[in-house]
Amino acid sequence: SSDINAEYGEYIDELLAKDLRNNSAWNHRYFVIENSLGWNKDRIAQELEYAGAYIKKAPNNESSWNYARGIITKNKMNYSDFPYIKELCTSLNEAHVPSPFLLHTLADINIEEGNHTAASNMFGTLQELDSIRKKYWEYRQNQLQTAA
Repeated sequence: SSDINAEYGEYIDELLAKDLRNNSAWNHRYFVIENSLGWNKDRIAQELEYAGAYIKKAPNNESSWNYARGIITKNKMNYSDFPYIKELCTSLNEAHVPSPFLLHTLADINIEEGNHTAASNMFGTLQELDSIRKKYWEYRQNQLQTAA
């Protein structure tokens, strides 16, 4: 029933208000929407703005970025379908926010827009900024060069 969804929604909001890095709460939010309300373009836009509010608070929180990315990819949508995400990323990038999750999203937006040079440069920056995943960023950069 919708009351259960509202209660779950409030509970998840409370969990995230207490700890915005609570990956389990983000996963549970996705699960509840997926299995009750379902996804449509309006709901996706609403949830991207919801995640965006948390991204602004903590741009290095991987959980909120993964939530936003997951919504787009699992629903086979494009970033271009939701200009809010590009605007958010551009704004954070212009403010020189050093977030690997921001650069990853911007790189994917650039790939989607056909700007492989900018994406490749971002993957290069990510190799330095996110050295734990250096091999992955090299792989992503090499994929672009092979595709060109």
